[in-house]
Amino acid sequence: MNRRELLAKLAAVASLPLAGISGAQAQTWTPQRPLRIIAGAPGAILDVAARQIADRISGPLGQAVIVENKAGAGGIATMDALAHSSPDGYTMAITTFVEMTVNPWLFDHLSYNPTRDFAPITVLYTGPQLLVANPSFAPKTVADLVRAAKSEPGKYMYGSSGVARPPHIFMEKFKLAVGVDLPHVPYKGGPPLMQAIVGGEIPLAMEGTAATIPQVKAGRLRALAVTGEKRLAALPDVPTFSELGIAGIGLAWVGLIAPAGTPSAAILRLQREISIALTQPEIRAAYELAGRNPVGNSPDEFAVTIRRDLSDWKDVVARAGIKPE
Repeated sequence: MNRRELLAKLAAVASLPLAGISGAQAQTWTPQRPLRIIAGAPGAILDVAARQIADRISGPLGQAVIVENKAGAGGIATMDALAHSSPDGYTMAITTFVEMTVNPWLFDHLSYNPTRDFAPITVLYTGPQLLVANPSFAPKTVADLVRAAKSEPGKYMYGSSGVARPPHIFMEKFKLAVGVDLPHVPYKGGPPLMQAIVGGEIPLAMEGTAATIPQVKAGRLRALAVTGEKRLAALPDVPTFSELGIAGIGLAWVGLIAPAGTPSAAILRLQREISIALTQPEIRAAYELAGRNPVGNSPDEFAVTIRRDLSDWKDVVARAGIKPE
């Protein structure tokens, strides 16, 4: 499918009511063989999150839940593998808002259509992004940064873990919101980015809380603001962008999806067991430590999020002129 066809299909889907799952369809579904969750690279954040959930839903489901790694192409390999899986309830994938709602606006020829090829199960968690600076960076607040960037456009650079990854696109969203010119320097992954900003090679970054909170607490980075509508429990003195009058920066999310056509009863059973797992103290404690918010919402609610974010990120990608590597 070329980009024009994909955009037309996404626009058509956005105008339709959601294909809801009614309470009458909430029949008991009992798997008869092991299930699998397709994830990205072994040891990466999504792989760890998938294994956390797999361990906790295998007992209630009465079957092993195996995590199968399909790394490559920034998550596209995972999505492609799921799109070509049998829609029988035995296969899921862990994905992010980037693969589902940003990639469609980046690639002319994408191997999957997020609204045609997949069925939402639930959002596992949402996660804020933290705007951080090297302690030597002169601007001490977001207001200071905006003033400095407007007085000397293009002088202050920011780093990210790669083109079109969350640290990049969230920072571009911030730049559009406040009207500043901050040149982008992409690094090859999160660890090189953190090394660069802690070492003073780059002054600014918008990065996930799992990587930044420990650095802030250790005094190696200074936190300026956090996305989302509430402050972090781990960093209660750091204001949200909303508090600073910068609305709509939003949150990243991670969710589980199934192939389109998966029986509704299977979708609902999986969502139920996952949402229960997300209430367990061990999961909630691990999420809180990383600054994440457990969700476990319904498939219909997840579908609303996908539809909203498709529209939102289409605007950001177009206005910021983001292009894939």
